[in-house]
Amino acid sequence: METILDNFNGMLWVWITIAVVTFITLFFIKVPFGRHVRKDFGPLMSNKWGWVIMEFPSIALICLFYFLGNGQKDAYTTFFVALWVFHYFNRTFIFPFRLRDTNKKIPVAIVLSAIFFNLMNGSTNGIYFGYLADYPAQYYLDPRFIVGVGLFFIGWSINFWADHRLIHLRKPGETTYVLPKGGLFEYVASPNLFGEIIEWIGFAIAVNSLATWGFAIWTCANLIPRCRDHYRWSVAKFENYPTQRKILIPFIW
Repeated sequence: METILDNFNGMLWVWITIAVVTFITLFFIKVPFGRHVRKDFGPLMSNKWGWVIMEFPSIALICLFYFLGNGQKDAYTTFFVALWVFHYFNRTFIFPFRLRDTNKKIPVAIVLSAIFFNLMNGSTNGIYFGYLADYPAQYYLDPRFIVGVGLFFIGWSINFWADHRLIHLRKPGETTYVLPKGGLFEYVASPNLFGEIIEWIGFAIAVNSLATWGFAIWTCANLIPRCRDHYRWSVAKFENYPTQRKILIPFIW
C-alpha cells in the first residue's frame, strides 16, 4: 500500500510540475477561448456542447473511482465528492444552457485539451476519495474543514453571481460586448474566475490531500493568466474602463 501511495504521489508531483510550467507559458501565449477565440486555431464547434463534452469527464470519473474504490466511504468523503459533483453538474448541465449567444463557437483543440485536463483531475481526485481518504470522526471540528468548506461556498457564490451578471449583460440575440459593472466587477476584471480560484483553494484546504492541492494549483495556472488576458482585452476595448479595477486581487493586482 505504501508503494502504491508513493507512486500515486509521485505522479501527482509530476502533474503539479506541468501545471507550474503551464502557468508560466500562458503568460506568453493567449488561449483562444471565449472572447479571445480565433478562427485560425483549427476547427470550431458549438460553445454550448463544447462545455458539456469537456466538463462531463470530471463528474463521471470522480464518481466511478469513488464508488468502485475499496476505501473509506464515510460522511466526509461522500460530502467532498458531492461538493465536486455540485460544481461540475452546474458547469456541465446548467451553465452551458443558460448562455444566450447560441452562435458562439469554441476551438475543438480547446475542448480536447480540457477533456484531458478533466480526465486527469477527475481520476486523481477520484482515486484519492475512492481508495486513500481517511478522516477522523470529528474532522468537522478541524479548522481546515471549517475554513475550507466556508471558502468553497464563498467562491462558488461569487462565481455563480458573476456568471449570472455576465449572461444577462446583453439581450437575447445581441453580440456586442458590454462593460460589466457593480459588485466585485468594480474591483476585479473577472469576478467569476476570482470566485472559482477561491472555491478550489477552499476545497483543497478542506480535503487536505495532494490530489486536491494539485487541482487547485492547476486551477490557478489556467485562470490567473486568463484573468490577465481578460483585463488587457477590456482595457483596450472600452475607453471608459475603470482605473481602480484590477486584474485579480482587489486594490493590488
